[in-house]
Amino acid sequence: MSSKPNPKDIVVAAVDVGAPKNIGWAIIVGDEVEHGNDLDVFIERFALASKGRPSALGFEAPLFIPHGRPLVSLTAQRSGDNGRPWSAGAGATVTTIGLAVVSHVLSGLRATGCKQRAVLDWQAWPRNDDLLLFEAFVSGDNHAGPGEHWKDALNAAEGFVRALPDLTAANAVSEANVFSMIGACMMRTGWAERGIDYLSQSCLVIRP
Repeated sequence: MSSKPNPKDIVVAAVDVGAPKNIGWAIIVGDEVEHGNDLDVFIERFALASKGRPSALGFEAPLFIPHGRPLVSLTAQRSGDNGRPWSAGAGATVTTIGLAVVSHVLSGLRATGCKQRAVLDWQAWPRNDDLLLFEAFVSGDNHAGPGEHWKDALNAAEGFVRALPDLTAANAVSEANVFSMIGACMMRTGWAERGIDYLSQSCLVIRP
């Protein structure tokens, strides 16, 4: 596939992470958009839409945190968090909830029979029907109103589509040394390949 993919050729989805009653999701396939609030419905719909096609799936939660910092800056914000650190307030809450939600989605996708290869390296994607996992960073004025969590997910998915084809230029958070929660979830749910150190891999962060 071309290094500059047409957005219409891939499936892009995002999940707004929260308690079960506060979850929203959106899937974009070309000009078609689907959204909802039931996470198990999302798993079924995304598995069907992404079968045999390159796809990208984002979660609105911090998916990696800094590692190896001096004690004084151990919980400081990541480079690019811009005043909304992963370790405080809403950031700390959604980081924890994200572990449960991401694991549920990845486990559910495996249970549907998904055979794609999950990847974190956005620079080598898309390739074949690889599934790129990324972090969606929706904050401040970009947040939708209460009870409209699917709109946050759609905002994230649309942000990814706009970022194509130069995903590196759009990456909003950069840390040289990380502890990867998304990598841990991949390992726990059967998406990891042997010989890859997923726990030290960061992922793409799209900030609409």
